[in-house]
Amino acid sequence: MSDIDTPQELFETNCSTNSEPFALQNLGSYMEPEFSENCIVIIDPNMQIHNLAYAVVRYDGDMYFRQYIERGNDKFLIPLNTQHDEIELKSEFEVVGCVVQQKQRKQKPLHYYHLNPFTKTMDFSASGKEKDKKS
Repeated sequence: MSDIDTPQELFETNCSTNSEPFALQNLGSYMEPEFSENCIVIIDPNMQIHNLAYAVVRYDGDMYFRQYIERGNDKFLIPLNTQHDEIELKSEFEVVGCVVQQKQRKQKPLHYYHLNPFTKTMDFSASGKEKDKKS
């Protein structure tokens, strides 16, 4: 048995200094219906957070997987499941990374960023799409 008592401690031990994308399992119903409980999400620590991004954020001693929303100068972490409360980011927070892909059992992986062939930038899609075979 490991000396590590909490999932956050395990994450910090294995992933916090990593600059490569990594996988996490979504626990809870906070992000349903887009992300079902126990689906696997791929987090890219190099992806810049932006309005509407799905992100893993460390705030006030806890780590959250939520949608990042900006309303004027205010910043929030919003669960997609409306039975849960949103969190206003009133002080410093750390962006662990943004979700770039998810995989659910018996479904094709969904990607949230796609290369725009015209602008050559990454476009965000709030409801993931299957990756185009050409990109």
